[in-house]
Amino acid sequence: PISFPIYFLIVYCFMKPFERLNQEQMASNETLSSSIIEDINGIETIKSLTSEKTSYQKIDREFVDYLKKSFAHQKSEAIQNSIKQATQLIINVLVLWLGAKLVISNQISVGQLVTYNALLGYFTEPFQNIINLQAKLQTATVANQRLNKVYLVKSEFKKSESQELHHNNPHNIIVDDVSYQYGYQKNILHHFSIKIPFGEKIALVGVSGSGKSTLAKLLVHFISPSAGNIFIGEQNIKHVQRQNLRQHILYLPQNPYIFTGSILDNLTLGARENTTQEDILKAVELADSKDDIENMPQSYQTEISEEGGMSGGQKQRIALARALLSNSQILILDESTSNLDVATEKKIIDNLLSLKNKTIIFIAHRLTIAEKVQRVILLEKGIISEDGSHAELIHKKSKYYHLVKY
Repeated sequence: PISFPIYFLIVYCFMKPFERLNQEQMASNETLSSSIIEDINGIETIKSLTSEKTSYQKIDREFVDYLKKSFAHQKSEAIQNSIKQATQLIINVLVLWLGAKLVISNQISVGQLVTYNALLGYFTEPFQNIINLQAKLQTATVANQRLNKVYLVKSEFKKSESQELHHNNPHNIIVDDVSYQYGYQKNILHHFSIKIPFGEKIALVGVSGSGKSTLAKLLVHFISPSAGNIFIGEQNIKHVQRQNLRQHILYLPQNPYIFTGSILDNLTLGARENTTQEDILKAVELADSKDDIENMPQSYQTEISEEGGMSGGQKQRIALARALLSNSQILILDESTSNLDVATEKKIIDNLLSLKNKTIIFIAHRLTIAEKVQRVILLEKGIISEDGSHAELIHKKSKYYHLVKY
């Protein structure tokens, strides 16, 4: 019984240091792993800039830091184990010393002392095994806390979003007095309002940072407005289920992700259930990707991945065909043809503009797209600077005119 408080004190004294050292070791390991992955993904840039030495030195410093943190953790465990073993040895010596005195004074026999010492070992060994779990339990606790930072992130889906978009209603887009800011920064959009009738083909143009991509992400509810409302038809999107909303509005970023698998798997990802072979062929023709795919070693069964197998332009066309195979009535294309040559881009844009019963919003820096659409909206510092057809805005000889001219 006397050993209980001693062991408890040893465990208690090392609780805070173990927690701190575990946190530091795992954080250092995370930094090291992230740097290695980042350098592997950016190896072409590193080679182009001849910065191999700098990158190696950075990882070397982080690796040394991780080794130091790991060594400090192992050192603390070793010190605690040494203290526990020393405590056990002292207790055993004290028991034998007191027992020997009792034997000399004929209060107990030698056999009784040997028996008591054996029973003491059977009792203290399991107790010490339990205490030895402290370091492992604390490591597991810290690891669990770090995992929970990811797994316990609040879901983007909310109970208040219970509505579904009506299929039969025309999906006009109405942005009503919307403002948005990232964190505590200035507003990216300022009291922004616009109406886009169903089936219209428009181009959002403007310098970088004018709010074009932010508006696109608001429309698919990746982010929520700081103020104002967005309506699809007559329904406010803040009450619409996000998955249902994204079945009607599809956002295609400039750098789409290609998943490891066959071309066919990538094309049919997110496609409607009744997609036929004819639908697939039509989509790849509209995206001008049919010849590229059929010239590949295994045609539609060719294995591709994000890391290799296709050029940037080919990836964009695969992603565009994938978007066309979805059931979305509204397409938002955020620089989705930026990696294509002018001739291929012109052909694809013409194909997209020929589609009926689809609203298409082009976010573009190339003003050749703006020349073809029905309506051009020029954004400047989060507000609409000009709105009209390409010909009308050129005739006004204002900001859009100068943007085209230069």
